[in-house]
Amino acid sequence: MKSKHIFIAALLMLLPTVSMAQENIQKAFDALRKSMDVKEISARHSLSKDPDMGRMEGLEDTFDFMITNPAARHLVNDITKAFELDEPQAYNVSSGTHGGNENYTALAVGNSNSGGVAIGLMQGSKWVLACFLDPDDSLRQHRYAYALEWVDDGDKIRGRIAKTYATTLKTRQGRRQTRTISVTGKNIALSGNGFSTNEGLSWTGFSSEEKTSEVWLTEFNTYKNLFLQNTKGAAANSYATLIYKLCKNAKSLEDVEKNMIATEIAKLKKKTNDEFIRQLFDMSIERLKQ
Repeated sequence: MKSKHIFIAALLMLLPTVSMAQENIQKAFDALRKSMDVKEISARHSLSKDPDMGRMEGLEDTFDFMITNPAARHLVNDITKAFELDEPQAYNVSSGTHGGNENYTALAVGNSNSGGVAIGLMQGSKWVLACFLDPDDSLRQHRYAYALEWVDDGDKIRGRIAKTYATTLKTRQGRRQTRTISVTGKNIALSGNGFSTNEGLSWTGFSSEEKTSEVWLTEFNTYKNLFLQNTKGAAANSYATLIYKLCKNAKSLEDVEKNMIATEIAKLKKKTNDEFIRQLFDMSIERLKQ
């Protein structure tokens, strides 16, 4: 009986190491949120569970902040150091600088390929993120993601910390479906990685109401690239019209995604002198603002 107690005690000692692989990051996040010197700009929290099993399926915990007290600037440095300490336990770590509409990523929430928490969207920001497998998931299909983004202009620091729970990218990619659309007589296969043309494929269209933001963005990227290859003539007119049709129903997009698309459409407008196409692009941008 004594040996059994020793075994159980040893097992319990191991559990905190496994379940708290991101312990330093979480502690640094908590310290920043609790500090009286940190101003909360906005916060968002959501949690979803399996109704039958009660198991967590999705989590978002986002906190946008402002630091103006020089004595509190160390809180951001403490978080970056925490990422370094927990990095050996992470399966994915990345960082970047000079954020903006063209240089950002999104932390997935739950089992969705759409939406997520934008990181790297602040102009001139620095950011770091890390992903850790859920130790309670024996199938290794779920992960926790942590991220910090901040802009330091000397007088103040504006930033965001975020934590999400979701299926891993590999799991979500395995569940993606390929769709095909027909443009000017050609069939185009859509996937999460771009597009490819294929002959002999039947058209399998989806109504705009069925589009997730991932499908919407994928289709837009396809039309954008095809337009850039054909900026004149009937083909260009067709792609511009398809872009306008997409923008007429962009309900699945978040505001940051709409802003990104509007920026891309403005770039497309500069590629053509066709007045009708230019007006289509202007109306597309207006639709995104509605």
